[in-house]
Amino acid sequence: MNLFFRRLWVYVRALLSSKDGLITDVYSLNFRVWLTDQDTFLHLTNSRYLSFSDLGRMNMLMRTGIWGNLRRESWELVTCSQTRTISRMLKSPQTFEMACQIIGWTDEHIAICHRFQRSSKVHAEVNTLLRLQNRVGDLIPVTELLEKLDVSAPSPQLTKVFSDLVSRAESPEESA
Repeated sequence: MNLFFRRLWVYVRALLSSKDGLITDVYSLNFRVWLTDQDTFLHLTNSRYLSFSDLGRMNMLMRTGIWGNLRRESWELVTCSQTRTISRMLKSPQTFEMACQIIGWTDEHIAICHRFQRSSKVHAEVNTLLRLQNRVGDLIPVTELLEKLDVSAPSPQLTKVFSDLVSRAESPEESA
């Protein structure tokens, strides 16, 4: 039941929205920190940042048309690697904006940044590296998804954070 009603709200809004956004556009959602989102120290608990990131990703995937392509092809996006940086705490009943954006891609990975902002200040950032696979776990090249979306532009340059995540995902035995 973790964030069930918020997930339903995001799903319905994204379902009813237009699907003409570019995959590199920023997709934002506004939330409020509820009492149930707080930890012992009365700020947004660490795990909620990842949960809100899931909601932002779902919103972005639906609004860009990626979601529909994943369902039609029975493909899945699987998290390979993730970082979380919290610089300012969010507390109840504060509102915040969660902005989600595809930063770039490689042959095997899609890089997504989630920014938690309040009053134009970044409070936290979650960087997620995803891979595309079919239901049995076989890797699907990202170019196949991009072709279905009619995206012919090359990937924007990945930042160092994402380059490091890609390196770790490609050689997990070295990062252990």
